[in-house]
Amino acid sequence: MKKSTKWTILGGGNGGQTTAGHLGIMGFDVTLYDIFEDTIQAIKKQGGVFLEDALTGFGKVSCATTNIEEALQDADIVLITVPATAHTLVAKACAKHLKDGQIIVLNPAATFGSLAFEKTLHDEGCTANVTLAETNTLLYGCRIIEAGRTQVFGLKNRILIAALPATETPRVVAALQTAFPQFEAADSILVTSFDNTNPILHPATTLLNAGTIESDREWHFYIDGFTPSIGRFVESMDEERLAIGRALGLELLSCRQQLEVEYDVYENSLAESVRNNSVYQDIKGQKTLDTRYLSEDIPMGLVPFVALGKLLQLPTARMEVIIEMAQLVLDRDLMTHARTLENLGIDDMTAEEFLQYVQTGQRS
Repeated sequence: MKKSTKWTILGGGNGGQTTAGHLGIMGFDVTLYDIFEDTIQAIKKQGGVFLEDALTGFGKVSCATTNIEEALQDADIVLITVPATAHTLVAKACAKHLKDGQIIVLNPAATFGSLAFEKTLHDEGCTANVTLAETNTLLYGCRIIEAGRTQVFGLKNRILIAALPATETPRVVAALQTAFPQFEAADSILVTSFDNTNPILHPATTLLNAGTIESDREWHFYIDGFTPSIGRFVESMDEERLAIGRALGLELLSCRQQLEVEYDVYENSLAESVRNNSVYQDIKGQKTLDTRYLSEDIPMGLVPFVALGKLLQLPTARMEVIIEMAQLVLDRDLMTHARTLENLGIDDMTAEEFLQYVQTGQRS
């Protein structure tokens, strides 16, 4: 694909605005969609997005809109950069307006975002022949300064991407690499989903820093919050993720190894790696427990990890403790809309049938 390729970004948050600005700086035709009128009007007024710090410049946005039909009508590639908890709502909004040939990328997908999105499109009667894909994480560490201006702390060295089914991955990667050489093909969405380490890093660290969070003190999530003992617990939880991956035939990187690959950080423990990652230095800690680190990373991340673990009869004790503890602390149900096997539409599959499906798209 050439720079005549038209990109649409669905979601005007930190990642969406940064992605739109970056594509605009590179000279691509970009449309940005968001549900918040104030955000869209601010970007429309200045004609694009300013980026600061690790990326600097002004990226032109051809169209900024709150109209989903307008956002999708001419798009070749659609990057969905919204919280995973909104993927079902976005799929419902898109279902009637998607067109044959479009590439739809959940960027990022959390865990099995493409499965959740596909099921919703099917339930909504979408007939467009689109290609669904997902990434393991966002390319940027970034935060909005104000609407139309973001600070980019840094970029990762590589982003994994896979299509559903995996047979479509080479075509998707070729399209995305025209703008983002960091995108690398993964064997399947099993890799992108299990390579998602947010559910490992965020929920436990949040819950085990509850006192700090509610103390009203200024603090930094990774530097102050990721203590050696918390790091050891998180590494043990990461071992549960890696064991599930091995049972599915995946050779996953540990959280510590991911920091080596993505950020060139080489330390002897996860806690040291996290605390010595320059991109994490300025990321402040939250002031409330009611954040995406629990409300998104648990139902959209830890829950499907545990579900696959149970399907494979593997222990997930630490993950289950964090899921239960979060619900008790928040006094809220996180399971009803979580990515359980039933909610993903794969509860009738054996592990072998599921592996076949993500590779070929064929159900037994």
